[in-house]
Amino acid sequence: MKALTEKEQMVMSVLWEHRHCGVEDVISHLGEPKPAYNTILTFLRILEQKGFIYYEVKGKKHIYYPVIEKGEYTRWTLTDMKDKLFNGSARSMVNTFILESGLSESDVRELIGMLNELETSKL
Repeated sequence: MKALTEKEQMVMSVLWEHRHCGVEDVISHLGEPKPAYNTILTFLRILEQKGFIYYEVKGKKHIYYPVIEKGEYTRWTLTDMKDKLFNGSARSMVNTFILESGLSESDVRELIGMLNELETSKL
């Protein structure tokens, strides 16, 4: 799998949310200023080449569908980040996230509860 650029992620977010879209549909779901038709078409072609989407021809329209689901891409991205930035250490990655994100007491308690559940389920 290849990483997506910010603009590619923006287009994929529309497809993940709406499941199937033509170029005009993608444009309508994006914020202002609206990108040009050819710009979105170019991103869709790139995403197809990367294996993230496929299309079906319906009349004169191409309808695009996600092949790779958001959860799958999220897991791959986090694993890739862990491997590249933290030498494969999930502990180091989580520690950095906790120290740098300014978690509230409530967030910390929730994380502790999640870790306790994880520990219990592994016993």
